Amino acid sequence: MLSVLIFLAGGAAGGLLLGMLGVGTALVAVPLLTLVLPWLGVPAPDAPLTALATSMAVVAVTSVSSVLSHHRLGNIDWTVFRTTILASLLGVALGSAVATHLPGGMLRAVVGAFLLYTAWRMLRAPSAKSAGPVPAEVPPTTYRLGGALIGVAGSFIGAGGGVLMVPFLSGRGHPMTRAVATSTAIGLPVTVLGATLYTGLGLREGVHLPGQFGYLHLPAFLEISAASVLAAPFGARLASRVPAGLLKKGFAVVLVPLALKIALG
Repeated sequence: MLSVLIFLAGGAAGGLLLGMLGVGTALVAVPLLTLVLPWLGVPAPDAPLTALATSMAVVAVTSVSSVLSHHRLGNIDWTVFRTTILASLLGVALGSAVATHLPGGMLRAVVGAFLLYTAWRMLRAPSAKSAGPVPAEVPPTTYRLGGALIGVAGSFIGAGGGVLMVPFLSGRGHPMTRAVATSTAIGLPVTVLGATLYTGLGLREGVHLPGQFGYLHLPAFLEISAASVLAAPFGARLASRVPAGLLKKGFAVVLVPLALKIALG
């Protein structure tokens, strides 16, 4: 019963953050699952991959609600979505394929350092820059390359890559609210693919644990998803009302603990 309450509370917090900042569900879900799953009988060696698979499935479900809300509010740049999505999908497929074969320590350190640098830049940036126009000279190749690299990184942190995609889009001149919304839209199919690949990996490796389908932990998925789906639309509405500069700085503050968590493991 305690685990149910923990998952519901974590899902609500993650959904609210996802709607507001384009990241949050994985930030809450991955460490939460890694901690709680051994209480539920998941062997400690299997907990990290189970957390990644379950987190990506939760983010996918939560993103549907958040994307619909952002779409109704007119926040999503669908041109950027169409330009970026294929490369992002290829990136998460590549990352998922190598996740169990490459040492993750160096990758976590690089991603963590990048996030800390990004948070520092966003905290220093004047608020006016948050609402600047999108530079006309940004070529489609830049979005595709960024999407592919972010897809790879997202597969290692159990997310759709919003923690990297939001600052990437913001750095290309997109207003913060639009960056959050577009990142969430890109993250939806990315997390669907990632969750599918990780689940299939568990099935291929013969993972047979109570309550699991491959590496997907079904009870945790259902409990976290239910709370996240209910909370995400409220976050999306808040994202349209909070000043862009404040939203950008709030996102930077969220990046700091995530960066440290990723870097330190």
